[in-house]
Amino acid sequence: MIARPLLLATLAIGLGACVGKPLPDYLARPADPSVKVPAPAYQSVTAGSTALRPTEPKDWRELNRRVGPQP
Repeated sequence: MIARPLLLATLAIGLGACVGKPLPDYLARPADPSVKVPAPAYQSVTAGSTALRPTEPKDWRELNRRVGPQP
């Protein structure tokens, strides 16, 4: 007797969690020319990356001392 309302409440909460935010106007009405859209801007694909080049071998003992706990 109590199981049915509990099941319905659980189902309602579960479905309510799936509701997303409303879409912005420029996505909801793509054919409307009066809708304001963000200006396109160029951004390089490699922006923010660093070049990782091979280096000479280093003394592993000194490298371990640098990254290990300091006394």
